[in-house]
Order: sequence, then structure tokens, then C-alpha cells
Amino acid sequence: MINKSLLAVMIITLAHLPIKTALALGPNGHRIVAKIAEDNLDPSAKQALMQITNGDPLAKLANWPDSIRSDKNWDYAKPWHYISVDDDELFNGLVRNKAGDILKALSDFEKKLRDPNLSKKEKWQALAFYIHFVGDIHQPLHVGRRDDLGGNTITVKWFGKPTKLHAVWDSSIIERQQLSYTEYAHFLNNQTPETVTLWQKAVYLDWAKESKSKRERVYDFPEDKELGYEYVYKNTPLLNERIAKAGIRLAGMLNNIFKK
Repeated sequence: MINKSLLAVMIITLAHLPIKTALALGPNGHRIVAKIAEDNLDPSAKQALMQITNGDPLAKLANWPDSIRSDKNWDYAKPWHYISVDDDELFNGLVRNKAGDILKALSDFEKKLRDPNLSKKEKWQALAFYIHFVGDIHQPLHVGRRDDLGGNTITVKWFGKPTKLHAVWDSSIIERQQLSYTEYAHFLNNQTPETVTLWQKAVYLDWAKESKSKRERVYDFPEDKELGYEYVYKNTPLLNERIAKAGIRLAGMLNNIFKK
């Protein structure tokens, strides 16, 4: 087993990795969030969840909402992955997308998970969406600016290769660590009981406000948009904290919904 000291070194390893285009937090990012959550479940909540998943780990469901993006029958769900709010806007009085957004989706799917009359298939889908969106809302660019579509229209150089700023925060920083999602989750799952309690007190709107407040860090890069070692060094701790919070908060919500 890899000990925490070695993982601490690996987590800031700066070996070059190829870039992949990401549509949401990123496959491993969502798996990490789900794994942290599962490792913090109350036994009775975990038992109830495993009945929904047929014994599959939560990480197996975490990327389903992205896998269905290629299916036109699910096009209506695309706006649910984010919310748009400009720097000078407040959430109070914000003009929301009539097609829905991530705040509405989290609330809607929580209600579905609490509905005892939902079919098992509907419950599975609701759980997959819920796990996924808890991860997404903690990625700062999923609470994004309208003018650049949450960083999706900003091309940067990631260690010399062109990619989108959004993809850097979805996947590239995480992939740079060269850890499996289970190793990454183990490294981040070390919060004190006091921290867990504090993080789990926050509500959905708090999560979104936090992500918006971190965007200044995301956009802090050189004019030439060359992102490299310094950007990784400065922002890996921030992204790690967002992922850890997502996992701990997901566990708290699932325990609240399913704990007997």
C-alpha cells in the first residue's frame, strides 16, 4: 500500500501527461468524489445505496451523466451541469436558465432520492445525476462566467499544448498527479471530524458561492496563457480542497437521505 508520505510527494509530481478534452469535472475527478463519499457513509445508508446500485461502488455511477451526452434524447439535461453568474452578479435575484441549472438539478434529484415511490431505475438515475452534480458544482468553472462559457472558449497552453481553461480544471490538473482515483481519494480523505461537520453544514447555494469566490484564482495566469509548473503548484491545493469538500458533502447528504 502506498503510504501518505509517498502520496504527498506524488500529488505534486510534475511529470508531463497528454491532454484530454473534458466535458465535466472529469472521469477521475467524479470517481474521487464518489469514493470519498462512499468511504464516509453510515453503514445503514451504504446498505440502502448498494441496493440501488446492485452492489456497484458509487464511483461506477459517477460518470454516467456525461456518458449520455452523446444521446440526443438527453439533450435537455445539458444545462443541468452548470450555472452562469458573472463576476458582478449576486445569486439573489439572478436570472436563471429556464431550462434548468445545477442548483435546481441538485434540489430536484434530492427530492427524487427521498421519494419512496420512485422505481429502482429512476432511483439509480437520480443517484447517478446527484453524485455527478455534487462534483460539478465544486469545480469553480461550473459556476462560470457567461462571456466565456465557464472557461470553455478560453484556449490556453498546458505545458505547450493547446487546450481549454475549463478542461484544465476538469481533468488536466488531476491527471498530472498520476494517481488512480482510489489513491487520490485516500490521500484527500483525511479530514478531522470538526472539519467534516463544518463542511457538511453548508447548503447548495453555499457550495455555488464558494466556487464563484475561487474563480479569481482560476483566471490568474500570464498574458501569454502559458500554464505550467507554477500554475499547477499554486492551484493543485485549491482543486484538492474542492474535490475533498465535494466528497465529504456528498456523504453528508446521502447519509441524511438514506440513514435509518
